[in-house]
Amino acid sequence: MSRTQLRLAQAGSETVEFFWNGRPVQGRRGESVAAALLANGIRTLAWSRKSHRPLGYSGSYVTGVLARVNGVPNVRLDLLPVSAGVRLEMQNCWPGPAFDVLRLSRLIPASWIQGGFEHSNLVPSGTALFQRWEALLAFLAGVAKPAEPAGEVAVPTARYLSADLLVIGGGPAGCAAANDAAAAGRSVVLVTRGSSLGRYAHAAGQPRPTLDERVQLVTGAEVFGAYREGELLLAAPHDPAQGALALEADEVILASGRRACPPVVPGMWLPGVMEVRSALIMAHEQAVAPGARVVVVGNGDQEAVARRLRELGVNVVAARPLADLRRVVGRSQVRAALFAESVACDAVVHAGPWLSEASLTFQSRAEGLLQLREQRQSRLRAVGSAAEADQALPVAPRSGHKALLCPCFDVSCHEVEALLAQGITDLEVIKRLTSCGMGPCQGQPCWDSLRALVSARSGIALAALPRPTLRPPRRALSVAQAAGLADVVEPLQ
Repeated sequence: MSRTQLRLAQAGSETVEFFWNGRPVQGRRGESVAAALLANGIRTLAWSRKSHRPLGYSGSYVTGVLARVNGVPNVRLDLLPVSAGVRLEMQNCWPGPAFDVLRLSRLIPASWIQGGFEHSNLVPSGTALFQRWEALLAFLAGVAKPAEPAGEVAVPTARYLSADLLVIGGGPAGCAAANDAAAAGRSVVLVTRGSSLGRYAHAAGQPRPTLDERVQLVTGAEVFGAYREGELLLAAPHDPAQGALALEADEVILASGRRACPPVVPGMWLPGVMEVRSALIMAHEQAVAPGARVVVVGNGDQEAVARRLRELGVNVVAARPLADLRRVVGRSQVRAALFAESVACDAVVHAGPWLSEASLTFQSRAEGLLQLREQRQSRLRAVGSAAEADQALPVAPRSGHKALLCPCFDVSCHEVEALLAQGITDLEVIKRLTSCGMGPCQGQPCWDSLRALVSARSGIALAALPRPTLRPPRRALSVAQAAGLADVVEPLQ
């Protein structure tokens, strides 16, 4: 297929030239950088930490869209709009993307680099040898180089907002709750991570919700932390030039919906696998298809998702129940989806399993010293789909094909199953032994995958396996944005 085939008929005509690894690339005005690269046939945007597996734009694993932008490392390309002349570089490669020696790490047996190998007893801590060992590990892991000197960085001014009601989420449920409160004479602030209201619902074919003009609206900002038993919440705009927000309210409503979590199936980490929210928004707003031949899997809504993608011009070749998916086939990108038979494709869109956004709720009610546990009632009241029960996460049976729980850190099912064989079932202990979920994803979705696997393999009920500690910030917050909060957040005495 040609690289331009992923752009749909409604794509804009205004082109923008930028650079990927020194090579000029054509984007379209209104696209994100991640979508523009995908439209140009560039699926691998990053590499995993230990085994150097390819990672791409999935909507689930943040590492797959991190790159160096004009000398600044770890920028999310799915949130960055294309602009003329911007220079992007793949981070975790040496000496460069064209000739990457670190790809040889794929030849290292997985058993040699399982969690804990970094802290060998042969290299005592505090010695000069230990410092050299740590530097070598950082180099082999492809840790991003520090940002290039750019002089003094301006600290954006933070904002403090208070109201009777704070609503987190700008979908239909969030707008309805905000409108009801405003009609009752209450002051309301609504914060949404989308650039507009009802972004996902509208992409899925539903009408865009309306908002009472008395509601104070904040768009393009992610609420990343709940502090002081949920009485203080902090949010960061996606634009690092804008200041963070400190939010307080008598009542907090969580209307952020649910997220589609990848099932524990071999190959779900491959470039070409994408969760439904990212796929629909990309096709609807940016006119870029997730692939030339797309398979949709879901928990009952796969036909509706497939129909909507087809309406947008995407070539969907099959829609199947998620429970029937055995494996995603491919080495560097998706080649097929394996059910009872193999379906050739270059993209798999998964609509589910649907899980709640647990981080803010956990933070608002957790207590403890060495390990936080959910021990009190949360101040956050969930509405809409955010209040629905989590769906079961499918776990593929043991096989010779590896399923990754944490692609960023190359943590496989086999590695965790070896710990279970030793009688280790505490998720916090497994997290620390394997580094599962300790990358930029902050444990989502990796810890949900870990819980599901441990439950399936050990027979322990899922409810008896508390999540590992979900600490803020759950999304990117720049140092400058954090510094700006000092003027609006009173320290605890």
